[in-house]
Amino acid sequence: VDEKAVIPRSQRKYDIVLLGSTGFTGYLMCRHLIRSYGKKDVKWAIAGRNQARLDQLKKRLAEDLDAPRALELDTIIVDTSIAETLPSLVKDTRAVVTTAGPFSLYGSPVVEFCCKWGTHYADITGETSWVQNMMTLWQETAQRTGAKVIHFCGNDCVPWDLTVFKAKEKIEQEGEEGEQLESISILDEVIGDISGGTVHTMQLGMSGRLPPSPTQDPFQLNAQGMHMKTPTMTNKLSWMISKCTLPWNGRSAYTSPFVMAAVNFQVLGWSQALSGSGTPLAYSESQVSPDFKSAFVNYMGLIVLFTCMLNPFTGYLLHQFILPRPGEGPPLEKMESENFSAIYAQGKGTKGTTVESMIYFPRDCGYYETARMVVECGLCMALEEDRLPTAGKHGGGFFSPAYGLGNILLHRLTKTGTYFNSFSEKPRKM
Repeated sequence: VDEKAVIPRSQRKYDIVLLGSTGFTGYLMCRHLIRSYGKKDVKWAIAGRNQARLDQLKKRLAEDLDAPRALELDTIIVDTSIAETLPSLVKDTRAVVTTAGPFSLYGSPVVEFCCKWGTHYADITGETSWVQNMMTLWQETAQRTGAKVIHFCGNDCVPWDLTVFKAKEKIEQEGEEGEQLESISILDEVIGDISGGTVHTMQLGMSGRLPPSPTQDPFQLNAQGMHMKTPTMTNKLSWMISKCTLPWNGRSAYTSPFVMAAVNFQVLGWSQALSGSGTPLAYSESQVSPDFKSAFVNYMGLIVLFTCMLNPFTGYLLHQFILPRPGEGPPLEKMESENFSAIYAQGKGTKGTTVESMIYFPRDCGYYETARMVVECGLCMALEEDRLPTAGKHGGGFFSPAYGLGNILLHRLTKTGTYFNSFSEKPRKM
């Protein structure tokens, strides 16, 4: 890239450009921006391959939200498979926010051009091996140009990343001198559905078409680029159904494996490495159900679904007649009124201080709230770059959501609908 052609970020036309806006989650991103900010507070545009579909999206937004100004949204035509079209996406915006996945198929050129042009980047991927490869390829370029690249900005894995980030902060600020978080146990109460885009990504992973991880795991690099000498996490994930007592009300319940726990474990381990934590964090996470029947249905439902998807015959029937197709997802009314996520955590410090927290998303976390999360991640970088934890310290590079955005992101989320609270208690001295 000719450096003379690069517009300084502070002088660029747009705060953020939304890529994938004509898709299921992309439409929800646009809804959030219009309802929360309109065009006055945030300068934004929508990008895609097809002008007619972008025009249809603007018309739909104007009608659904009674927002005629949506018809005035700028559009950018870009095909991520054609390199010549990518500069128009990245050159005149502070940040690109994308939901155009699977990212291992469509996201690599976008990351490349954002890094080269010094444009911040946020996505909603859960494809950890793809992210590791992007880091290996483009970390040095992002550091040189100042581009901040933040993956995992949706339900993968913002709620859990922020939960552990705040537990660490609480222990360090309110615990004993020099105390660090050594263990955390998380219970997830989640009501949600699945979209066609998620199904497509699952297909890629189960068919072995996701890229292999690099030989050296970049998730084990600290902020200075040095490999951690010891593992940052200890895996305490459970793969069985167990009876438990709910800490907040004393009632009996049952836990079962949570479908996203393995991805959360990897990404939170990356946050641990970036923070340079010398204490390996023992991490456990389960989905909580009110009774054994519900836990059993959750557990066996995952096993049956994955087994059927692996079988060519049943997999074909699922994709043709049952599972949603790309661009399809849960009804808006259901996402707004029935689905939610509540994530409770209990942590313990190295000197006995305990911390408890709850983060609550009142609507469907997989898509509706994911759209809000990724937009707010993009706005953190576009509007509050100088206030971010990495400002002036690292400049550009690849960061996890919690390490790269921290309390700035949590503040933006709580202002727009998320509930968060935490408290700590020191051990009683005899």
